[in-house]
Amino acid sequence: MPQSFNLTPLTKLIEEVNVMDKFKSFILRRVDGKEIDYDLPKSKKLKIIIKCSICGFERQSNSYDVLSKKSTLCSSCVQIEKYKNNEYNLSYRKTKEYREMMSKSVSTSEKWKKTIPERAKIIKKYWENIRGYKFEEIKDKWYMYRRIVYNLTEQTYKQHENIINPNNVNRGRGKYHLDHKYSVLEGFKNNIPPYILSHPFNLQMLPEKINISKDYRCDITMRELFEGVFGSERNIYGS
Repeated sequence: MPQSFNLTPLTKLIEEVNVMDKFKSFILRRVDGKEIDYDLPKSKKLKIIIKCSICGFERQSNSYDVLSKKSTLCSSCVQIEKYKNNEYNLSYRKTKEYREMMSKSVSTSEKWKKTIPERAKIIKKYWENIRGYKFEEIKDKWYMYRRIVYNLTEQTYKQHENIINPNNVNRGRGKYHLDHKYSVLEGFKNNIPPYILSHPFNLQMLPEKINISKDYRCDITMRELFEGVFGSERNIYGS
């Protein structure tokens, strides 16, 4: 009796190679600095910098989303393409009211993207004029620092959710965000250890619009941060 072979793994490998052939020119680099190759794993933890194949907007994503969705498009271009092709199936999404709302949303998104280069120049100018070195020289350290802070922050939230979110508000898009009172960027600029920024005292729940408008501004001073963190240790941990 002839032996049968399972071609599924081979077919899957060919598909992944074809995806990489199609997207390799748009995947600019891995945040961890390693080389991009055909063995790029699908992982939400593997952060990459990718360029949108339509508008050219560069953003940070993860290899799982890119390889699974087989798309390089940024969220704005995805919505624009759906809007142009009328791919919304729900009856409400075919109404004039919804299309006007989408048109306004697309316009707002385009205006926001146009401000990105100018805001990027401002950040780079800060590093060059005030800190004494260029942003390109420290960007990898900044990305690593931010990742550590966010990971520790999620761990803290799980352990002390009742303290940070006493009203049990819902987190997510269009709802509430977990915010750092003393911002992560300011913490990086002033060499503040990640465990201090991720302490329960420094975390609060803010409505999405308020958190976005806050940007990198701080709600407390560095002195208030240290006094709050080390002054509340006994109350939080019972030590």
